[in-house]
Amino acid sequence: MEARMTIFAYPSAGAATRALLRASLRDRAEQFQIWLLEGQLKRVNEVVDRLPVALADLLPIVASPEASMNVRFGASAVLERHAGRDALKALVPALGLLTGHGDARVRADACHLLGLSGSADAVNYLAARRDDPDAEVREIAAESLADLPHG
Repeated sequence: MEARMTIFAYPSAGAATRALLRASLRDRAEQFQIWLLEGQLKRVNEVVDRLPVALADLLPIVASPEASMNVRFGASAVLERHAGRDALKALVPALGLLTGHGDARVRADACHLLGLSGSADAVNYLAARRDDPDAEVREIAAESLADLPHG
C-alpha cells in the first residue's frame, strides 16, 4: 500500500500580523532596536508619540557601545524629538548614571541628552563630566551645561 502525503495550505500572515507577532514575542526595547536596524525610525516615533513613557525603552540602546551606529543614531533622533518634554526629563536620573559609563561614546551621548532635557536636575551630572578623561565628553558636557538653567 502506497503512503500518500497530504499537504495543507496555510494562509500566510500579512506584514501587519507578522509585526504584531514579533512585538508580542519581544519586549519593546528589542522591538525598537529591530525597527531602527531596519531603518524604521518612523515606527519607533509613532509608538513613543502615543506612549511617551516608551522613551525609556531606548536607554538600553544608548547604554550599549555594541549597538550599530545606525541604531544609536536612530535612538538619539527619537530622544532628541522630546527635548525639553516631561518624558525626557523623567529620564534624567538614568541618563545621569550613564555619564559614568566605561565607554566614552555612551558618556558623550548621555551628556548630550541631559542637555536636551532642559532640566536643572541634570546640572550636577554634567558638572561632574567637566573633568572627564575624554575631551569630547568634556566638550559636550560643557555645551550641555551652558544650555541648562543654572548651567
